[in-house]
Amino acid sequence: MVRQVLPCVDSGEAPPALLDRLVAERVRIGQRITDLLAVRDRLDEVIAITRDPDSDCSHVG
Repeated sequence: MVRQVLPCVDSGEAPPALLDRLVAERVRIGQRITDLLAVRDRLDEVIAITRDPDSDCSHVG
């Protein structure tokens, strides 16, 4: 991917197929970020419950 992008940096132009790939990669990264944020939120819940063992664990999940 980097090798394909480098010529575009100098010329300021990119072929449509490369632009499509870059957009798809951006979407993939955005989805991964969304997934990681959801996992972090769940982990925060587990940490909070672990700190308060008397709390009800039934709401995690």
